[in-house]
Amino acid sequence: MRPYLLALVALLTLAFMVAVERMEVARRILQDQLPLWQKSQNALELALTHAQSVQALKHSDTAQFKIGFSGTAKSQKNLFESGLSLQEERRLLEKQLEIMTTTLNINPSLQRIFLLREGQPLQSYLLGYFPLRAFGGAPPTLPEATRIVSKERFAHPERGKAEMVNGQLQWTPPQVGTSVRARALGEYVMFTNSKLIIHGPPVSEEDHARFPHICLGLDQETARKLYHSSFIGTRVQLSRIVITPDPNAILLSTTTIDAKSRS
Repeated sequence: MRPYLLALVALLTLAFMVAVERMEVARRILQDQLPLWQKSQNALELALTHAQSVQALKHSDTAQFKIGFSGTAKSQKNLFESGLSLQEERRLLEKQLEIMTTTLNINPSLQRIFLLREGQPLQSYLLGYFPLRAFGGAPPTLPEATRIVSKERFAHPERGKAEMVNGQLQWTPPQVGTSVRARALGEYVMFTNSKLIIHGPPVSEEDHARFPHICLGLDQETARKLYHSSFIGTRVQLSRIVITPDPNAILLSTTTIDAKSRS
């Protein structure tokens, strides 16, 4: 064998032996590092599991927060609506209490009508007629207490009326435009469940004298204030009432009867 070939083989063998030795050293190093890598892998797996659990908890907390926030908003809305409802009920109860405790006291001896609230006088107004007057042939009697049953800003014309007379239905059609009722009572009219009608100055004194009712003779401003301060259902207290028929109305009715008899 030639010398250079022998040298080449020797070099290759030496290189192979060195490579094998290095590989052996690397293998030993890898074997020594393998437990550390396994520990690192286990630590990484634990960290990953912890991170995943924390992420799941965050998602759960976020969902619960959203649900709680929505529930809180609904609760606040319900609380606000309940507060409004309670305020409305309170206003209604206060209004009902005001209606129940409002009384009009007519005192002819003092020649005044008093507006009472819970038995305490708030205002007093002067009566135009004292004693009170009965117009249109109304009976000059009143109960000790009566109530307002209807209110009209302007007195309406007579409404239609149906009634049975001797087994037959009689129909009186409603009036249109001005009428005796409207001209006699004028404005700020309050009807009671008796012949007493509280109203302002009449449009026509003649129609007022012919309309059957008991009158206080109030001026326009007094009638307006009583109209706005009273309610349907307000109690009207009358004490020691003396009522006299209107002499002008008697004279007017007598003149009308005489005129009809002559004709």
